Amino acid sequence: MTRRRFATPLVVAVAALIGACTAVSTSPTTVAAIEFDSLPFPSIVTGDTMRDSLGRASALHAVLFNGTGGIIANPSVQYIAFDTGLTIGAGGILTAQARNGSVRVIASAGGLQTQPRTVLIARRPDSVLVTGKLVDTIKYVVPDLATTNVSPLLSLKLVTSDTGGGVSTTQGWLVSYQMSYKGKVLSKTDTTVASIWHKSANNVSIVDTSGADGTVGRRIRLRPYGLGTDTAGTLTIVATVRYKGVAVRGSPVTFVEYFTPKPAK
Repeated sequence: MTRRRFATPLVVAVAALIGACTAVSTSPTTVAAIEFDSLPFPSIVTGDTMRDSLGRASALHAVLFNGTGGIIANPSVQYIAFDTGLTIGAGGILTAQARNGSVRVIASAGGLQTQPRTVLIARRPDSVLVTGKLVDTIKYVVPDLATTNVSPLLSLKLVTSDTGGGVSTTQGWLVSYQMSYKGKVLSKTDTTVASIWHKSANNVSIVDTSGADGTVGRRIRLRPYGLGTDTAGTLTIVATVRYKGVAVRGSPVTFVEYFTPKPAK
């Protein structure tokens, strides 16, 4: 006779509890995950609301997903600041108070919360100062290597005079760089002749964020193999700084990079 094994009541109860803990709701409105990966802008000016790169007032935006991976429409999200220095109004609108520094913000919904995002409270950018050379020359060599044919830093400094007559720097502000060759604006993906590089890494980057000292900078990476018969020429790079959608004083700044073969020794 074959004997059958039956789970004890305790085993059955534990199994049921485990099943209940691991089950994911299939309700289209039940929050299973929150995505809060980006901010409209890295900083917010003291006394102003959060704005996007075009200067438009912009709210925080988290995306909520249900158990099937679908996006929950019109979700109820709470935004919480871990630090003082700003208030969060209805709809996730941030308003900065009179201080500098950083504020951590999280999104919370359905009992879940995200990792904190950091918002910098900054002085408004009043002026742009040029700290690099406006005109320079890249003397390129062939064969082309990753560490060669790179320009010096095209650097700027963002300053403000809104501190009772003194001058201070603006941190956390976006500055965009755009390059032209033969009168044509080169897209970020068009790296045939040249590309705009991050100041400290070998990757394409056309937007920089000002540091604690207010400085920004990008380099130009020339690619001789894409020049064809043009052994020498000119690249024009324009750096633009805007506040509330309007270029600030001293912006845009135009850099000129000539390129020519490096003389043989």
